Amino acid sequence: MKYFLIMFGVLALVPQLALGETLDTDADGLSDELERAYYTDPVNPDTDGDGFPDGQEVDSGYSPDGLNDLLEIAFGTDIGFSDSDQDGFSDFTEVMHGYNPLSDQLLARLPRRVEVDLAKQRLYYVVDGKLVNNFPVSTGNPWTPTPPGSYTISRLIPVARYVGRDYDLPNVKWNMQFRNGGYFIHGAYWHNDFGKRTHSHGCVNMRTADAEYLYRYMEPGVEVVVAGQTPKRREVGT
Repeated sequence: MKYFLIMFGVLALVPQLALGETLDTDADGLSDELERAYYTDPVNPDTDGDGFPDGQEVDSGYSPDGLNDLLEIAFGTDIGFSDSDQDGFSDFTEVMHGYNPLSDQLLARLPRRVEVDLAKQRLYYVVDGKLVNNFPVSTGNPWTPTPPGSYTISRLIPVARYVGRDYDLPNVKWNMQFRNGGYFIHGAYWHNDFGKRTHSHGCVNMRTADAEYLYRYMEPGVEVVVAGQTPKRREVGT
């Protein structure tokens, strides 16, 4: 039987995923690009045949266990049952912590990755190659950029204080270090530029609630990939 530490209560639903403004061949509210990410059929508006369009299921997070139906299909879990391997942990909980929801063995782990897209100012949470969630972020400004590269989470700090030459930020929550030199993913209460523009001295800023959500599923060793180019004039698209 598996045993792992769940640092907070399990959320009931996966927060809403943003729908791309690209081609939607089957007009189900889910772009063809996201259909590929979720392993759904881009020419069938109701891949799982349950009467609900694919886009509606992603938008509402419909599922009895918090893992929406499109992700249930991608992971091969039982759409109508919350604990496919009957080990006492919901499919959602296992996937988010990187455990195989189809096996009750402790060592049946799934690779996890946090991807930070500098150009789009977004963070993606990927489990076993499948997009599970994404969030708007603000990365380092052009003069203090977040360095591209492949890293791993090295430590987790619930609350921290950041002090520099021109800033003093106490009570910063949900700090996830991914690079030596003080580079963290963390909540930011002092601005609301997430997904719009850069704002930091090199850290990855998230809305505090989003950072808390991600933090509860992190552990040392989770891969972090920072890619793309920092917007030249801070604004996304520049």
